[in-house]
Amino acid sequence: MALKDFLRNIVNPHLGRAIREGKIQANTVDEVRRLISQAESRYGFSIYGGNPEKLLDYFNSKDFELLVSAFKGGNALEVLVGILREVAEEYRDLPEVRARALDMAQRLSVGEPVKSELAELFERVKSMFSNYEASLAGNEVLLRVSQDFVVRISYEGGRIRVVQCRTTFLDKSDVERLREVVAGG
Repeated sequence: MALKDFLRNIVNPHLGRAIREGKIQANTVDEVRRLISQAESRYGFSIYGGNPEKLLDYFNSKDFELLVSAFKGGNALEVLVGILREVAEEYRDLPEVRARALDMAQRLSVGEPVKSELAELFERVKSMFSNYEASLAGNEVLLRVSQDFVVRISYEGGRIRVVQCRTTFLDKSDVERLREVVAGG
């Protein structure tokens, strides 16, 4: 099944109807389009040379929280709910995207806050590892276990990605040891 493009074939028609019906102001529409255009470049979810499954990464990001805030600030959350419901219908062949869109539409329609999954993950990591320093950096959670050990946690393809980073300090005069360090020695 051919998918509709998120921005061009789903968002823009909803925004056009909402303007005509007086449900959203032009300045909110401009902000929404700007935010989604930036996200499309960052996440690559366009059907035109991108991967529509990347919508899941967008929906799970702080960038999507900004979009929700823009709709909320323009008193137009019902427009976003309509967009998410159409995404769920049009992207039914992408079950994870569909499920996340439906979940967010449901939450927004009953007035529940919508946090990105990354923000929810951050809260869980902070509570699980309260004795370590946890922070958000872009689209990652950083967990500093010690001065030389950091764990980077992010979402990739609908899964949690964990990268353990150990830091080794060498004297300037000890550059030859770099081979040992890189080889795991």
